[in-house]
Amino acid sequence: MAIELSLTTILIFIGFVLTVFILYKLLKFFVRASLIVAASFVFPWVAKYLGLSITANLETGIMFAITGFILFCIYEFFHFIVQFFKIITWPFRGKGGKK
Repeated sequence: MAIELSLTTILIFIGFVLTVFILYKLLKFFVRASLIVAASFVFPWVAKYLGLSITANLETGIMFAITGFILFCIYEFFHFIVQFFKIITWPFRGKGGKK
């Protein structure tokens, strides 16, 4: 079997690499988000155990989980924006780096 190096082969390979990269980033996002949601869901019971006056039931657990997920998504969005602008401004930064 001979492998011919053509533009189509190169584009297919680049598409494959991009697909693997995007799926890896999505998997990392979902794992981190599920950890945040789980920690946020358990928070009312931990706070009640520590003596804080908070109602710990299923409704507050779900409310804290949703709030944690929303805050995590906002954090990830702004993290993406900062990383994007770092990449865009890379050619304009000096050679000295951070000082």
